[in-house]
Amino acid sequence: MTGSQQIDAYLSEVAAALPGPARTRRDIVAELRSGLLDAADAHRSTGLQPAPVAEAAIREFGDPRQVAAGFRPELAACQARRLAVTLLATGPLIGLLWAAAAVASHIGIRHAPPWQWAGVPPTSLIAFPLAAAAFLITVWTALFTIAATGRLARWLPSGPHIATTTAAIAGFGAAAADAAIFLLLASQLVSAPSILAPAPVAAAAVASLTRLTLARRGARHCLSARATLA
Repeated sequence: MTGSQQIDAYLSEVAAALPGPARTRRDIVAELRSGLLDAADAHRSTGLQPAPVAEAAIREFGDPRQVAAGFRPELAACQARRLAVTLLATGPLIGLLWAAAAVASHIGIRHAPPWQWAGVPPTSLIAFPLAAAAFLITVWTALFTIAATGRLARWLPSGPHIATTTAAIAGFGAAAADAAIFLLLASQLVSAPSILAPAPVAAAAVASLTRLTLARRGARHCLSARATLA
């Protein structure tokens, strides 16, 4: 095996043990490659052949699993922050889509609790409070995650553990909010489907379903990243 192949094989082992977003993993691997090549150049200047040079550089860096473990807190925090930012960015858009669908469907929005609006389905008494609670949990845990992965991180010795936990809660909260909305939609389809505006409702439903799926997946990934920090 040539020196270049040895380095590639070593970096592949490191990459396989790294959690988190693919782009961040690629940046870390590129940084490690640069460091390995610099170490190899230093050994080459002593007169070693290419293969022994690569072996010496790899020995300096150490076991690939231990190297990967050193980057896991950074990757976990990055993954948690990414999920939190995505949820906060997409929330208003999905809310506007459902508001537009309600207006197009002639739901009588009034200055009253949502379950008292004209035309809302019977399940609104349960679904609206559930959606509101899930929304508040999502917003606050997402904001805390961003703070915990930013300047606040220096004051939190267990920052990555906390951030991945709150990000996972935010992800599941967003999924619960979307599930509550689908409960309302299902009830409306049963009780009075004719008042629903097909195109706006379909657009909002697709957006919510997409976020529900991605939020749950992101939450699970955060929990998996948290497990690697134990």
